Amino acid sequence: MTSRIAISLILLCAAAVQAWSVGALFVRPLRSSQTYEAIAITRYDARVTIHDHVATTHVDQMFRNELNQQVEATLIFPLPDGAVITEMYYHFNGNRYKASVREKKEAQAAYDAKIRRVMDPALLQELGDNIFKLQIAPINGVSDVRVEITYTEILPFALGTSTYKHLLRTTGLSPKPLERMSLTIDATTQTSWVSITSPSYIGSPAHTVTMLSPSQARVVLGDEGFVPTKDYRLELVSKRTGVEMGTLTYVPVPADSFGTHPFFLSWVIPPDAGENNLPMSVTFVADVSSSMSQRRMDQLRDAMMAFLDQLDAQDRFNIVTFSTGVTTFRSTLVAADQATITDAKAFVRQMRAVGLTNISEAVREALRYEYPTSTANAIVFLTDGQPSWGELNASRILDSLTSWNVHKVPVYPITIGAEVNLSLMRSMAKQTGGFMTEIMHDDSIAVIIHDHLRRISMPNMSDLALSYGGLRTLDVEPSVLPNVNVGGRVTQAGRYEEGGTFPVTLTGSVLGLDFRMTNDVVFGDPKTSNRAVARLWARARVDALLEQIDRLGELPELVNAVIDLSLQFGILTKYTALYSDPDEDDPEDDDPNNNATSVPGPDERPVEHVTVSIAPHPATATATISITVPTSLDGQPLTVTIVDIFGRVVAEIARGTAKAGTSHVSLSQWRIAPGSYLIVTKLGERTSSQSLIIMEGVR
Repeated sequence: MTSRIAISLILLCAAAVQAWSVGALFVRPLRSSQTYEAIAITRYDARVTIHDHVATTHVDQMFRNELNQQVEATLIFPLPDGAVITEMYYHFNGNRYKASVREKKEAQAAYDAKIRRVMDPALLQELGDNIFKLQIAPINGVSDVRVEITYTEILPFALGTSTYKHLLRTTGLSPKPLERMSLTIDATTQTSWVSITSPSYIGSPAHTVTMLSPSQARVVLGDEGFVPTKDYRLELVSKRTGVEMGTLTYVPVPADSFGTHPFFLSWVIPPDAGENNLPMSVTFVADVSSSMSQRRMDQLRDAMMAFLDQLDAQDRFNIVTFSTGVTTFRSTLVAADQATITDAKAFVRQMRAVGLTNISEAVREALRYEYPTSTANAIVFLTDGQPSWGELNASRILDSLTSWNVHKVPVYPITIGAEVNLSLMRSMAKQTGGFMTEIMHDDSIAVIIHDHLRRISMPNMSDLALSYGGLRTLDVEPSVLPNVNVGGRVTQAGRYEEGGTFPVTLTGSVLGLDFRMTNDVVFGDPKTSNRAVARLWARARVDALLEQIDRLGELPELVNAVIDLSLQFGILTKYTALYSDPDEDDPEDDDPNNNATSVPGPDERPVEHVTVSIAPHPATATATISITVPTSLDGQPLTVTIVDIFGRVVAEIARGTAKAGTSHVSLSQWRIAPGSYLIVTKLGERTSSQSLIIMEGVR
């Protein structure tokens, strides 16, 4: 399965909000086929440490099973983009057990074996696109369930501000208010804080910001009977004079198993250059398909009006709306004079939601215009992000985007609402050098649009490269730096041989002019030590390997490299899982024999798989499921089923002995309602799954 299947997996979670709800814990009686029901979160405590641009979050939450019987539980939850899970603890019978990272199939097999023996393991896996699934079973009747999860991330940075986001809104899916909720943030910077504010909780007596020193602050949000309606956001601004170059480092100790070379995360922030804003040539692409609800359409019109109000006379623009087909305001980019803006607003007011979602044709139309090199060029793509007409395959959409984008115009997706194909939108932005912005129903659209236009009107820094003087570096990621807007941040992680003070130099070009910035930076200062840096470097290496897997397929050496990094650095990836087993000795014990987990060798990892594909996808009544069996797997027991989000089998596609070759089955043979499903393939003792989205009912 390639990494772009994450595009479908996010749909699996998003489309199931009404019945499943990402962020709630659902239970049903053990080994039953009853419908899952949500249980209440009774306590939610989060502790966060922010060290310059790096945040580590520890969440400790307790749920209450009020059913008078043993249950199995599933929690599906999101994390911020780029966050990497590093630890999980599960509490059972008053004891706290630390999860260990294992190869995914091994962990699933161990979990299933324990369930059959009515033991109490916990299993945490990544579904894709930073959506995670935690399984716990069995849980005794009328008892508490307590789980701790730790994750780390590099904070997003724009316009001089770092932003920490905590997804509190998902806890609002609890059927009862939280008895207690607390969020404590300790923020430290190597310079000094200019401001720390939370636009989510302005004026709330439950929220406090205390400056402990110029460089240290403590932020607390706490409440009882808590019912969140929005996510928490904290904006941090540190003092900067001219160019800022800094680093966090970590020197591993033997207990880490991280190797011997120290790790670094460096960043460069050029001076703000608001006076250098360029005239813009921008195409606004707006999704007016039927998937845009009335509320989303209202948000879309408000966003478009805010964009038009902020255009200057020297700017050029056009508007493209799309559903099944494409409609344009003008045939090309036009000057943003007052008369044209008035006509454009009338065009926006008459937009109506009808038809399917033809993303590929909309992209093609926007990219056929002429974008001068003397302006800040952009395509602002407003959508709920789920293609249902034209080209449906995300990989082919992205490949076409590359071939059509002859003027190298950045695409800036703006997603509206919570049910969005975030992976496709992020990929469009990353591939073209843009960035993605999310608009939720309670956001201030005018503020978001103002900041968005300010960012895209700044010139790009391109051809960027970082050098470290005499510092001997190894394995830097990314090896090729992406373009960054002036006012943005350049980051790079790596390892080095021996620390000290070294000149760090950033070179590149802006508007065709070369630039060079150099500052002395200390590597190895104990005050800049942060263990999360090693995990963030490992995650960057994993991401680079996943991109290769995306291009080349699941080659054994690439998959094994991801697994090895995951096991060595204790991070969760798509090929591993965090497994906690109370039946084993406490893994925190110093005795190395107490946590003897079996790590599969290269020969134990399956190289060939049965592959299942469906076309078109998302599926309709005419869709065809194709099953391909490699020759080496011929003759093994094979079962292929379609299951709903609750694990109920709704269709059996194949059962019997696998036969080498490809077979095709029409989906029209079964009566299946629109929605999100999984295609589950079991070959011998191995089980795999992939997402299936049905856009219209089959029969």
